Parts: sequence; C-alpha cells; structure tokens
Amino acid sequence: MSRLFGKRDYVEIGHGIKRKRGYRGITRRWIIGSLLWVILILVVGASVSIIFLRESYYNYARLSLLRSIERVYSEVPTALEMPESARERALRTMVQEFSEREKYELMTVDHNGDVMLTSSGFTYNPNEPLDDFFMAVDAPDLSASMVGYSYNGEHVVAHTKLFSTPIGSQVAGIRMVTSLRQVDEQLTGIIYILIIFCVLVLLFSIFSGSYFIRSIALPIRWIGNTAKRISSGDFDVRIDNKYNDEIGDLCDIINDMAVGLADADRMKNDFISSISHELRTPLTSIRGWGETLLTVGADDRETFEKGMRIITGETDRLSLMVEDLLDFSKLQTGRMTVEKVPIDIVAELSEAVMTFEKRAEGLGIKLVYEEPAESDPVLADRNRMRQVFSNLLDNAVKYSRRGGSVTVLVDRDDRQIFVSIKDTGVGIPGEDLSRVSERFFRAGNSATGSGIGLAVVKEIMSLHDGTLTIESELGAGTVARVSLPLLRQ
Repeated sequence: MSRLFGKRDYVEIGHGIKRKRGYRGITRRWIIGSLLWVILILVVGASVSIIFLRESYYNYARLSLLRSIERVYSEVPTALEMPESARERALRTMVQEFSEREKYELMTVDHNGDVMLTSSGFTYNPNEPLDDFFMAVDAPDLSASMVGYSYNGEHVVAHTKLFSTPIGSQVAGIRMVTSLRQVDEQLTGIIYILIIFCVLVLLFSIFSGSYFIRSIALPIRWIGNTAKRISSGDFDVRIDNKYNDEIGDLCDIINDMAVGLADADRMKNDFISSISHELRTPLTSIRGWGETLLTVGADDRETFEKGMRIITGETDRLSLMVEDLLDFSKLQTGRMTVEKVPIDIVAELSEAVMTFEKRAEGLGIKLVYEEPAESDPVLADRNRMRQVFSNLLDNAVKYSRRGGSVTVLVDRDDRQIFVSIKDTGVGIPGEDLSRVSERFFRAGNSATGSGIGLAVVKEIMSLHDGTLTIESELGAGTVARVSLPLLRQ
C-alpha cells in the first residue's frame, strides 16, 4: 500500500528541471473517480439504511404500544356503565391486573398530567417527562405519542390517550410506556454488521483497485521506459508482450514502431551515404574536367567540347538531385504544391527526351521515342511534369546496360493519357517492387541513387490526380507508367 499511495512522481519540464507531479496520475484519478465514490456510496447507503431501520423499529414499537393501549381503552366503556362510585375501583383493578405488564407500564393520569396509578405498583417519579400527555391535550383525538428518554436516561416510547368523559373526579386518561433498550440493542448489532460490511467492501475495493492499477501502471511504466530508449535512438529494444488485451496491443504497436523507426533510420543513413556519393561523383567529374580544360585551354577543340559536354551533363544531374532534395523537404513537411495550367504534355515529354539523348548516347544506350502527331492538352504544372519525366528517364538510363535501350511510348483513351518509359536494364526484385516509391527506399540491386526520386514522382502525380505504376522483371528491365486526366474541351 505504501508503494501505491506513498510514492511521488517527477516530470521533466525542460533544461533538466524536474517538478513534483504529486501521486501518480492513474492512482490519483482512481482515488478521485472510484474510491471516493465507493466511500460516499457506502456512507450514504449505510446512513440511509440505519435511519430507515431505526424509524421502522421505532414505528413498530410505537404501533405495538398503540395496539395495546387501544385494547385497554376499549374496556373503558364497561367501566363507564358502572355506578360512579365503582368506576375508579374498576379502573384500578384493570390497571393492576394488566396482562402485559412485563412489556408495558400502564398508568392513569389526572388532569394535570400527574401519574396516579401504575401497573407495576411503583410510585412514578415526578420528574418523569410527560411530553406525550401535553401533546394529547392539544390533539383533536386526545391521543399522542413520543419517543424520548426517561429521567434516568432510559430510551422509551410512550403514548397517552385521554378520556372524552372523565372517570371520577381525578382520572383524565391512561398512559402506556415501554423501554426501547432491546430495540436499540438490535439496531446497534445491525449497525455493527453494516459497518463491518462497509469496511469489507472498502477493503475489497482498495485491494482490487490496487491490483488493477498495478496491472496497468507497471506495464505502462515498462512501455514508457522502452519508449524513452527508442526516442534516444535505441531501435533494437523490444517489449516482452505478456498481455492479451489493450496493453498487449499497445506493446505490439510500440514494437512495430521500433521496427519502423529502425528501418527508417537505416534508410536515412543509406540515403545520406548514397546522396553524398551521388553528389561527390559529378562534383569530382566537374572539377577534374575543369582542371583539364584549364590546362589544355581552347586550342584542343575536341577535348574542350568533350569536357564541356561532360560538365554540362554532370551539372544537369546535380540540378536534378538538388531539385529532388528540395522537393523531398517539401514532401516531408506537406508543403509541396502545383500550379496547374493547360499545357501540351507531349511537348513537355519531347523536351525531356531531348535532354537525355546525348547522355544516353554517351553511355551506349539507344533512346527510342517517336513524338505523336496529336497534341494532348492536360491541366498540369509544366515544371513538375518535366521533373517527373526527367526522373523516370534518369532512372531508365542509369539502370540500363551498355547496348540496351530505353523506349518512350505515349498512349491515350477517352479520359486519360499514358506515358510509359521502358528500359532493358537490371530490373527490380519482386520483393522490392511494391516499395520502390517509398521515401529513402532503394532496391537490393541498386548501386546508385538517393531513394527519393520515385517518392517525389508519386507525390507529384497524386497532386495532379494521376497515377504512377511500376512493372519490372529482374534481369529483363522495368516499365514506369504515369497517367494524367485529359483536359476536356
């Protein structure tokens, strides 16, 4: 119990500063939301039960007393029929021979409320409270009851019934009193039982609640510690899932998150490594040919032209990678936008193909493209679509072998235009095909590339209400196909 209620928690609020958070949140919420309500219900329920039982027992004692005094009172008409000299004697006999004297004290009272005769034969104490007599005097039916205490502190119930026709010159009515000691003893026993019951219920609530809280708090603490380790970069840690409930589901989610973060971290590291290599290669080539051109000058025309072509080609590669990086940053933050205007998509495709013709020729790859005669207007962002075609052509040329070919085809139906770029390169393994357009992902046989080009293409096509599909056969080549809705005239 000390571990449940006594331990305080601390929370870091920044810069190493910690503040007390009081008792643990789950325990505190349980105390406020459950235990206090249980205590309140028990207290209210026990109090109402005690009050109800007390009133019921006292009412039963009062009704029993009333029935007895009514039986005695019913014998009074007989006494009234006697001569006046015999009335008081008959009444005295009735009191003295009262059959229930062991349970009740029967007495006669005069007009001042003084007790004249009792069934026990003892003289009545003048200090005895007679509230019921005075209430009966004012009552319409000349009858009243009271529950109170006698002069010696005994708990009693009393009832006075006055005669409408006096008997003799002194007797004004009869009064009956009985002790409530046995009733109070029974009530006390019931109260003890109720208290014991409430204590048992409260203890059961505390221990069951404590067990339930510990069954939640301890796993959450383990999960929290594991999450902290994951947040600090330890993606190999896992939670031993022993639960077949919501906590077990949370453990599985945390473990899956760790696996996903580990994969993302690995892909990020591969991305940084590959993009560094991708940037270093064209920069090295540009610097090398720049130094060469500075050495040979413009006199060696053939070398000069070759070097400038290579520098220009490598610069285009750098520009494409930088554009991909900038677009990837926008993709990560959800800020990538397009400005759609009516354009001739075939014209944009043709310009992109012309840009790659020299590069493909230099690598010994045949670029096959026959420009369609018809114009195909679409609603799209000109620069973004050129970026899509450049990325797809760059991949096709990059992964094709010397002597291979890259074929660009345009097709259409009544609603869409399709652009397919097919290469005869290395292809993509089947297990990687569904993930090649994910961020940072690189296929197992990929030697170069940043892993973000196809992710950017997919996002651009999505923003244009278009699609990107990849079909590939390992060792036979790949077909990348994009579709765009035609602009309705």
